[in-house]
Amino acid sequence: MGLTQVQFSQKIGTSQNVYTRYETGKLDLPDHIKNKLHQIGVNLNWLITGDGTMFQELQPVDASFLGNTISIPIVGEIAAGYPAETFYDTPYHHLDIPASLLSFPPPYIVFRVQGDSMAPQVVPGDLVICSQDWRDIDVNGKIMAFRCPEGITLKKLIDNYRHKTTLLVPLNSGYEPTIFVEGDPEIQMIGILDLCIRKYNQ
Repeated sequence: MGLTQVQFSQKIGTSQNVYTRYETGKLDLPDHIKNKLHQIGVNLNWLITGDGTMFQELQPVDASFLGNTISIPIVGEIAAGYPAETFYDTPYHHLDIPASLLSFPPPYIVFRVQGDSMAPQVVPGDLVICSQDWRDIDVNGKIMAFRCPEGITLKKLIDNYRHKTTLLVPLNSGYEPTIFVEGDPEIQMIGILDLCIRKYNQ
């Protein structure tokens, strides 16, 4: 970087004497120094192991997949737990999604997840995008959205061929599965989970 030891020591918030001890291996680098080095572009893998390049290399990102976005309204809450009927009077928000991220055909419906019956795959606060067209798709083993008398819920559909039954199975063992009969007016399949979006460190 073209800096003297004194200048570099000041840059990472230590003295030249302590810096020299780091450089000669007499002192291990503390995490707060590693973080500062990372912030100024040093490759920590190189710093610790000697492998790779000294500085972080920026990789070009192909942003072409961001083209052809579609806007989908978030229309309500979906229960990953006990069913709950919550539809917003007007869409909570619109989600602009690159079409290339979606595997199933439109139309789509977006819900905000409540409850933890599908944890850890789907957790409260996640946004789930469901396709309402699952023709020609083997839905066995897929996570589906269902409407039942108590509201809307998200469950994994499992065909138990041995007992000739179909179950709506929560992934969290703290919840009980429900028997599903195709054509049952009480429980209707309304979508197949296509994409789950989660925020971290909120």
